[in-house]
Amino acid sequence: MSTQPAQQPVYRRRCYLVRHGHVDYFSPDGQPLDPRNVPLSVQGEDQVRQLAEVLASVSFDRALCSDYPRARQTAELLLGDHSVELQACAQLREVRAGRLREIPPAELEQRVCYAYDSFADHDGSFMGGERWSDFDSRIMARFEELLAEPSWQSLLLVSHDAVNRLLLGWALGGARGCAAGLEQDNACLNIIDIDMQAGRIQRCFVRVVNLTPYDLPKTCQRHTVMERIHAQLSQQTT
Repeated sequence: MSTQPAQQPVYRRRCYLVRHGHVDYFSPDGQPLDPRNVPLSVQGEDQVRQLAEVLASVSFDRALCSDYPRARQTAELLLGDHSVELQACAQLREVRAGRLREIPPAELEQRVCYAYDSFADHDGSFMGGERWSDFDSRIMARFEELLAEPSWQSLLLVSHDAVNRLLLGWALGGARGCAAGLEQDNACLNIIDIDMQAGRIQRCFVRVVNLTPYDLPKTCQRHTVMERIHAQLSQQTT
């Protein structure tokens, strides 16, 4: 008599997906700073500390962040005294923008405020910089490597606006187009549960999106991320 092989169990893993806290992209005298090196501002540190209070009871057994200072600082503040090792990863860097000075002034508002509208376009890019298809490949390759690791159940992943949008879009069905509508405010929390069986993804559940403990009702968040960046740019050119 033949017997059917025992079916492997389904394991539910949880990803705590966080965007870094507030940073200043311009110096006090109005000069633009290198976005790859800017640290958290005092405001950003306070935002992250409030999020850390929310996550204080969570036990992480894996922690990754972008290798940009603002992401690493955010992750370190969130981890606090956790014994888990924090791994910084260049693959999780923010999408690379093109040279803003090459954008005609008359097109600046449209190209910056609605930069995510091209997310689903086959040849679309982020403000003339990195192509969305290349960005997608870079982020998903690292995330799939993470999912292939059998050892973790609770992951802290700290990165950037576009990175979070892409991963949330993936969890919601894999369409990049929905990423344009998934706002990611500073120091926000997203939670994704992922069911795995025999090393394969079975299903995803998005439990939390863009939660900001420092402003739960979003009364101070009426502008989008990119609208706020455009406002800062406009102040420097007027």
